[in-house]
Amino acid sequence: MEPLAWCRQRLLVKGNPLTASLPFAAPEHRDAILALRAVINEIASIPATVGERDVALARLDWWRGAFDQQPSHPAVRALAATPAARRLESHHFSELVDGVSLTLDSPRFEHRHLAWEYFTRVGAPAARLEARLLGGDTAECETVAIIGANTCLVRQVRDLAADARANRWLVPLDIQAEFQVSRQDAMQDKASAGFNGMVRQWLADGLRRTAHGLEPLDAEASWRQRHLLIQHALDRRLAVMIARRPQRILRVRVVPGQLGNAWTAWRTARRLRLTA
Repeated sequence: MEPLAWCRQRLLVKGNPLTASLPFAAPEHRDAILALRAVINEIASIPATVGERDVALARLDWWRGAFDQQPSHPAVRALAATPAARRLESHHFSELVDGVSLTLDSPRFEHRHLAWEYFTRVGAPAARLEARLLGGDTAECETVAIIGANTCLVRQVRDLAADARANRWLVPLDIQAEFQVSRQDAMQDKASAGFNGMVRQWLADGLRRTAHGLEPLDAEASWRQRHLLIQHALDRRLAVMIARRPQRILRVRVVPGQLGNAWTAWRTARRLRLTA
């Protein structure tokens, strides 16, 4: 199968936010973004798909060298074939691999800011890679990298119940104490008032940090990085859905509808275009 077709088959599927956001990226960048996202997805999925830690580390180590060799993986080949790929070097991907490797453990955090630092190390490299791919300078890449941290936080909250059943619990101690919540609350059939408050507060904290972090982005840079900002709008939509009914994450994996995602993507792209 042709490499780019392989990427489309893997990612442009029902339920993936990329199907809503990608059409609003610049036409000349869509293939590069798709290929990069395929690479990121392949790396990020290793901890969840590989049961043994040593095997997962070996696979992550393989990806560290994948960009210095003759590309063999279809996602790497697809990315290498795009003109924008020349802006990325192998060491740029090492940060991504390092961040993903952190998810092999189950860290404990005393305070929310320590959890946010973790989400930044895990999620920011992916956003930074895309910003660099689209020609952003160092300051611009650092500014929009916060989007990746918030993406990581939102998905962590969405998967609280599944993680709790797997004996993985990343909720910081300070927010647990504030709302009198423990891992057991995420394993119940009905959400307590404290659990609902904790979920809403944690999501609001991430959105607040991200909004503040994106303030330095001017209109020109915002339009250039519109795909990342659209993805952030989709993350914000998911966060609002979870916060409206935290009870749902105890039973199901919340996935926003495609029609609503498409509307959110269009509205965000239109707003950015009008201010560019």
